[in-house]
Amino acid sequence: MEFPPPTISAQPKTSGLAIASVICGPLGFLTAGLSGIAAVITGHMALSAIKRSGGALKGTGMSITGLITGYISILILPIAILAGFAAPVILKQRQAADRVEATNNAKILHLALVEFDNDYGSFPSDELAKEPKFTGLTGTRVLEQLEAGGCVKDLNHLLSVRGARDAKWYYFPGVSISGDPARPVLITPAVGDKVVILRVDGSAKPQSDTSLSEIDLTGAVEIPAPKKKR
Repeated sequence: MEFPPPTISAQPKTSGLAIASVICGPLGFLTAGLSGIAAVITGHMALSAIKRSGGALKGTGMSITGLITGYISILILPIAILAGFAAPVILKQRQAADRVEATNNAKILHLALVEFDNDYGSFPSDELAKEPKFTGLTGTRVLEQLEAGGCVKDLNHLLSVRGARDAKWYYFPGVSISGDPARPVLITPAVGDKVVILRVDGSAKPQSDTSLSEIDLTGAVEIPAPKKKR
């Protein structure tokens, strides 16, 4: 008795749409979600084709992976766009807040300078280094006379400016409170495109950093701003 030859069942093929979906899904993170859209479309098409094939096609896991990564990359796209628009606004707000802090610190320094002037006859200067308590406090350290004279407790904190582009102050030594009220005394480091100019009369207002070109900086001492503590 003859038996029919055994039949070899065809192995299910991997859906090309499923392969396309699993490839396009991760690429969506590199293409701002564009490839993610293709991953979602081909993923759904692959799942439908696999279901209709009656077992002739495989690739369900690939399709689901492509769908998940595709949807995630698409969701990230609007978040990335919003972040791109929000970043400049946030930066401007932060710079404005940093300038307000620098302005307030400058005004506190003015009160200390007035107190120092009342005690020593002028604002800190190299000439006053003859006083034993101010020995060595000259040049870029001249404002440390305020701390040595008991007029401020933490000079570094007042001189720290967050977000400064050019981390140095300009200080005009030897000025007195009885001098020209409009004369600059201190100029803060630039935050964004503005500096804060403190004058003898105590006014401290942000101005464009281009205004420095209009001020005679002859005799001004460049004082490095300490790094802002977090």
